[in-house]
Amino acid sequence: FAFLNEDFLRAIRLKIKELRLPGRREPHSCALKEHSDKSFARKEVLPPPERLSNPVAMDHWVLYEPKVQNFPLVDAFFFVNSNPKTLVGLRMTTAGGHHTTTSTVRQFNECLAAYFEGWEELSRDMSWEMIYVQHADSTPMTGWRRCDVVDSNNMSRAENREIAAFWEEEVHQYIAAVSSGDFRRGEALRGEE
Repeated sequence: FAFLNEDFLRAIRLKIKELRLPGRREPHSCALKEHSDKSFARKEVLPPPERLSNPVAMDHWVLYEPKVQNFPLVDAFFFVNSNPKTLVGLRMTTAGGHHTTTSTVRQFNECLAAYFEGWEELSRDMSWEMIYVQHADSTPMTGWRRCDVVDSNNMSRAENREIAAFWEEEVHQYIAAVSSGDFRRGEALRGEE
């Protein structure tokens, strides 16, 4: 993951643009930009939740990368020790790809509860941000991504509505369009280490 490279991270921070929900007037500054003096301490690879014997303590500025086939919602994520604490999800994407559904958000939350001790308490007032990382040459993603309610036997209508409302009201979204030059620079520098 090129995000561990400081030059790549610096380039990404400059390219982050907010995707605003129509009608939401107040701009929100992305935690990755707000804390431009910070970089990731390390990368932590997460096994499938069922292979984890005990939940672990949550660390800030650690890039968590799940090594799970079809992991829900994100490709990687990290936490920022801000007020409120912030979960930042990273997703490699295309303009037409990856619809978010209420069941996907629920699965992601269940995985976090399995990974991190005290997740229910930790997450109570946590702010969520999603950064969609997209190749600069692809069709740009321009709009805010909604969370679709998909009827499922596993979720009640009330739970579906609650998750969709959470997504709409609490999740801030951003796009970072990166070029192959940004990736090559990140890979070249990482190769020198």
